[in-house]
Amino acid sequence: MFGIYDLLVAFFTLALRGFFREVKTRGSHKIPQAGPVIFCVAPHANQFVDPLMLMTNCGRKVGFLAAKKSMDKPHIGIPARALGSIPVVRAQDLVKRGQGSIKLDSNDHHLIRGINTTFTKELTPRSLLQVSTGNHKFHFDVVEIMSDVLLKVKKPVEDDEALQLLATEDGAEFKIVPHVDQQEMFQTVIDRLERGECVGIFPEGGSHDRPELLPLKAGVTLMALGAMQQHPHLNVQIVPVGLNYFNADRFRSRAVIEFGDPITIPYDLVEQFAAGGQQKRQACGILLDTIYTSLKAITTTAPDYETLMVVQAARRLYKPSHKHLDLDQTLQLSRRLTEGYVRFKKDPRVQELTTRVMEYNRLLSYYGIRDHQVNRTGIGRLVAFSRLITRLAELIIFAIVGLPGFLLTAPIWHTARKVASRKMAEAKAGSNVKIWGKDVVATWKVLTTIALVPIFLTFYTLCSFVMAYAVFNYGRERSMAIAGVVSCVLPTITWATIHCYDHGVDIVKSIPPLWLAFLSGSSAEPLRDMREHLQQYLSQTVDELGPEMYGPDFQQMRIVRAEDVDYGLRMAQKLRRGTNFDLGAIDIQWDAVDEREFSDDIFLFKDEYRGVVQGVHCGDVRNRRSTM
Repeated sequence: MFGIYDLLVAFFTLALRGFFREVKTRGSHKIPQAGPVIFCVAPHANQFVDPLMLMTNCGRKVGFLAAKKSMDKPHIGIPARALGSIPVVRAQDLVKRGQGSIKLDSNDHHLIRGINTTFTKELTPRSLLQVSTGNHKFHFDVVEIMSDVLLKVKKPVEDDEALQLLATEDGAEFKIVPHVDQQEMFQTVIDRLERGECVGIFPEGGSHDRPELLPLKAGVTLMALGAMQQHPHLNVQIVPVGLNYFNADRFRSRAVIEFGDPITIPYDLVEQFAAGGQQKRQACGILLDTIYTSLKAITTTAPDYETLMVVQAARRLYKPSHKHLDLDQTLQLSRRLTEGYVRFKKDPRVQELTTRVMEYNRLLSYYGIRDHQVNRTGIGRLVAFSRLITRLAELIIFAIVGLPGFLLTAPIWHTARKVASRKMAEAKAGSNVKIWGKDVVATWKVLTTIALVPIFLTFYTLCSFVMAYAVFNYGRERSMAIAGVVSCVLPTITWATIHCYDHGVDIVKSIPPLWLAFLSGSSAEPLRDMREHLQQYLSQTVDELGPEMYGPDFQQMRIVRAEDVDYGLRMAQKLRRGTNFDLGAIDIQWDAVDEREFSDDIFLFKDEYRGVVQGVHCGDVRNRRSTM
């Protein structure tokens, strides 16, 4: 039955299609079509857009856990509740400044003494004391409140910075993080699972834009195991979901949603959980490690920046120019190349490949072009000039066609950018986890656009009526008819403008290699030579090491077939030398607009917690490598 949930999902599907140029799903057939399911989603890099991405692509009704602080805001809470979201009170949203100051007892580092404090009124056991110095924050678990000026913490204070901070005569200012009883929230989740419904959770907690994966929280294990303990007949399955964004905060970016194999919880783990105490903690730890391993299997990983750069370049070079890889094939190829690179990193052939790739990347930077544009520099100056003129003419045509829609929508996107920038600054200031606050940008661009589009559509429709009635004296009925036509045409113009923008951006990206070919002629030949030799060496290395990595089934497992690689190498040689080559029905069009240049971007992020790199756009990684 079509209800309010389905109506909202359809609406947000349209909104996300307007913001993202392409959203690719992978593994959706793995989602159980019936029974209780917990969708465990990571990384949580795009605030409210993340749950919408899952809801609009998983085929089942999902109620997400959401911060009560956010749901208390009407513009978030009303649609969130209609979508079945479950409010969660977070301790960090209730942090408050403590009265007075605190210092460490000189004889017992389990004891905290207060100066002008009211511990008995402000604190309860299991609360946290928080003190800060610079960028570091220290938390101490309160286990006993002895008086208004004396309490005991769970573990002795041992950190040198914390000791120095708490040793001052006047003491240190502190904040109180209250203990929150989540029993009601957990029971709400368990009740939904008992009814065979789906729940979505982000195990990292709040959204963030850090390059590392935050440690997973154990809440998801308590929900799954708790539900199966209360209702032994339940078979709760956990579906890991990887969200991979390419330039997540930018308009018309791309995304891949990958669903992993469902995790079935063994009943002996439920029995271990029911035993309580240490066994309960062990059961949660085992399940949490399983979830992490499953999430890692659907994200591309690399141990360091050098690996990231080599894998990115190797993927581009290995893919034959005549063969298109879609988003999920690109991610799969990246994962396999990363696995091979990590395993054979000390092999002399791989070390030689690394040296060559780094030199090639430096040469690309010198010429100011990308890898996929290199072969386009091999055309003659006259051909380059003619195609450059053609591209510029196409760009002018798209600009003219898209100009009316651009002018009509300019107030909307300008306001959306302003609001998103302000929210980004607020998010960064209010969090000790976020780096820039970019995780809220796409959310506020989408929400602002959703709010402004109907306002401006109504405004422009009224303006057309006033113009027709008052200025041109068309009469009421005819003016209303004109206003009705305008209200129908405006969305079409807006959608056409979006597509003009897409094609215009593609044309702009195709101009640099043509400009270089026109100005430099054969001066870019060393770059093309280096690329050809690097492709040959990479292909040879893969053919030699692939069977060692994947065994005798390597040829059957290949994403890019050996004959495609060989054909691409021979074709590149002939095209580079200007020799005739029988392409059959294949039209290479080196100068053509490449709508899939996203493949130059690889979504990776560094996981300091477990020592891998996962999930950041490579351009961001370049800017952040000093922090890695």
